[in-house]
Amino acid sequence: MKIRLIEPRAASNTVYDHSRLPRLGLPQIGVILKNMGHDVSITVETLAPIDWDDLMSADLIGISSTTATTPPAYAIADRLRASGKPVVFGGAHVTFFPDEALEHADYVVRGEGHTTIVELIEALETSSDLTNILGLSYHGPDGYVHNPARPNCDQAAFENLPAPDVTLIRNYQNMSTTPMMTQWGCPFDCDFCSVIKMFGRKVRARRVEDVLDDLEKVPQGQDIFFYDDNFVVSKARTKALLRGIIERGLTITWSAQLRAEAIYKDKKTGEWDTELLELMRDTGCVWVYVGFESVNPAALEAFNKQQTVEQIDESIKAFHTYGIPIHGMFVLGADPDTPETIRTTVDFAIQHEIDTVQFLTITPLPGTAFYERMKAEDRLLSTDWELYDGHHVVIKPAQMTPYELQMESLMGMLRFYAPRRSWRLLLSNLRRELPFLLRLFFRDRKVRIALPRIALMSLLPTKWPEIPSILQRAIEPASWRRLRNVFIIPFFRAYAYGHTRQGLRQPINRRYIAWLRSLQAMVQPRERKTGMA
Repeated sequence: MKIRLIEPRAASNTVYDHSRLPRLGLPQIGVILKNMGHDVSITVETLAPIDWDDLMSADLIGISSTTATTPPAYAIADRLRASGKPVVFGGAHVTFFPDEALEHADYVVRGEGHTTIVELIEALETSSDLTNILGLSYHGPDGYVHNPARPNCDQAAFENLPAPDVTLIRNYQNMSTTPMMTQWGCPFDCDFCSVIKMFGRKVRARRVEDVLDDLEKVPQGQDIFFYDDNFVVSKARTKALLRGIIERGLTITWSAQLRAEAIYKDKKTGEWDTELLELMRDTGCVWVYVGFESVNPAALEAFNKQQTVEQIDESIKAFHTYGIPIHGMFVLGADPDTPETIRTTVDFAIQHEIDTVQFLTITPLPGTAFYERMKAEDRLLSTDWELYDGHHVVIKPAQMTPYELQMESLMGMLRFYAPRRSWRLLLSNLRRELPFLLRLFFRDRKVRIALPRIALMSLLPTKWPEIPSILQRAIEPASWRRLRNVFIIPFFRAYAYGHTRQGLRQPINRRYIAWLRSLQAMVQPRERKTGMA
């Protein structure tokens, strides 16, 4: 069969737009289908536009969406089905809302879909019955049919899954970072997170040797992003992986998502895990994405985060001590939050010199306990899924109006990323590294050749994300890492400021903010409390 897979992009400006990092579900399913002999190609809309002529010649089209990308996904599916093309949906949103998805598709693969999609395609090829395919929803003679759920794969099955093949993605060469997944699942149970609802709390991990084999295939000096929802679940496994990188002599730079508590050898005594921190530094960790969520203790408790402000503070000290930059991920708008506690969170991020941040508003993703509670309490403002991206307030907060929460999150971003702070940091870095920079730019011929092109691209903000990869190709790995440390954080801060301002100018966002403002008189918060312990 000729099978085409699509990951659509969101309609509005989000923090994920320009990352050029595809999710890995489709590249993994793609390699499974390719190994079965099918003609497979993947379109990720942040990397390449949809080729409609190619889709119209396909035998089956699969679409994977998040909640925020379901409206454009549904529009793509409607156009395809109007032309008689069969469409199958997968992803977290449609797993929890299969009836909705079946209004736009022929089939829905619920949960972990790598086995279900194979059985579906085999059934379609042989015109077999669909009733025994676990995890499948489809149109029956008397309405929608939802077969029993398929259990999540166990450790043995997970180990035998093939690594995702990103070369199946059209224009994959435009990715500035290579994504890699080493494990599924998360042992924690944060109130607003849909990960465990989709993948469960039982973590399944790939063999360390298999991950190392995949890392050896990545070009030397290439950035790696470990897509694991929590990179440090088993300390022993994480350390074995990092030691393996050193033993094999791999020269990579990498980043990953983890929790603040990962820095501890013993949380009771507060002792740092210096072995882990040293291994992270020595193997090329250039960024950690840490789910701090809040510095309001009451909000952390409401999130069921199982984390303290003291641990957040200590993790910032630890990572910075070992020269590892931090991207702090915050969620604003928990019931204990007020405008004052949100400003305190922004102040904390500035005062503790977190390198970059995201201040997203709490979003009731379908399938989560938080969504069910907001729905039961009649606190959902909208079910326009395009708005469920963390950038739009879609609930009635407890202690502020929706408009207040929206503006506090936006103003927090603009305040943190104020240009004066970016310039101040850049000038400080330049003064410190001036001798190195002079040697690099005046003695390295490849750099001198690249500079005119970079200068022109720097005038166009849309081209900024391409500049680091051009420089990286022109510079030796050791010099590149040092140069990167000079410019990368000021660059990302400037980019984030411009990205936030650009988002504010988007018509969809301007209309929504105006609508939230119009609700001020109708949607009032409960009696405001301090929210801070």
